[in-house]
Amino acid sequence: MLSVMVLCNAARAEMAFKQQTELKLFQHYAQASCLATAFTKGEIHQQAISALNGYREFGAMPLEAYEELNTPIQQWLQKDYKTQAGKQNNLMKCIDFAESELVTKVYRGYAAESLDKNN
Repeated sequence: MLSVMVLCNAARAEMAFKQQTELKLFQHYAQASCLATAFTKGEIHQQAISALNGYREFGAMPLEAYEELNTPIQQWLQKDYKTQAGKQNNLMKCIDFAESELVTKVYRGYAAESLDKNN
């Protein structure tokens, strides 16, 4: 009985990922890409690369939309997010970047372009 419940929960979790909106997939891609840029080695970097590839795979945005985030990510990571201990908090930077109007604007530009091509 327990194994059936675990399998049902796993199936629901998988479905939840696949049922995210295009905007949410794009924002998650932006966050993972930012993390992969900020943390260039180790487990966080590897997980971020895996995540961004997954979000891109399930998204329907053109490759150019994802590529357009590269320079803004570099710029966002230069922002001052100093903690009380004096260290930069790149995780906070990446969370804020993904939720920023800049990412939404890039998404909307390519989403509108895609709609125009289909009409």
